Amino acid sequence: MQIYRASIVFCSFALLCHAQVTKTDQAMLTEVREKYDAPFNRNLKSFDCAVDFSWKEHFKETFRVGDEGTDEELEKIFQPIRNRVTVTRQSVAVSSGMTGDAVHKLPHGGMAEGLLEHAVQRSLYTWLPASTKLLLPDPATPVHFEPTSSGYKLAFKMQAVDVEMSLTSDMRLRNAISKAPQSEHFDPEFTPDRMGFF
Repeated sequence: MQIYRASIVFCSFALLCHAQVTKTDQAMLTEVREKYDAPFNRNLKSFDCAVDFSWKEHFKETFRVGDEGTDEELEKIFQPIRNRVTVTRQSVAVSSGMTGDAVHKLPHGGMAEGLLEHAVQRSLYTWLPASTKLLLPDPATPVHFEPTSSGYKLAFKMQAVDVEMSLTSDMRLRNAISKAPQSEHFDPEFTPDRMGFF
């Protein structure tokens, strides 16, 4: 009787293990996509907001890249300019509401204002693909998952280009490589949140 019970327990464990091993690649892809925060997929509408930016704090944390002006100039002239940002699923626009001529009349030809607009726009364009899950393959894309010592390797084709992604064991994207005539390497950094990785 004990042998019979032991056989039943062993078979039950074997079935559970087999069920975990045979999870399909598409099911794994669905699982990965569900782990990422995608605010636009959660009914976030296009939005716009004001940019509150401290030049003094910025230059404490980074190097100057040109002759943007002294800290005093930046504080007195550029700080009062209120930039607005408009974000949609497709684009990011930064605007001070000033004409091109007005910007060029600022000290140093408006270089600091241009740098701020560029920095904000670039940051949001970096966020946009992750926020809409464009970094990950579309649910209908044929994919292949392979376990690795640190998590998973995800391989798929995107417009005839071979793409390989490295995921941690909790499905956080570590890096991606596109294998094409000009290979590209991408190293994102995702932070866990109650809504998923972002």
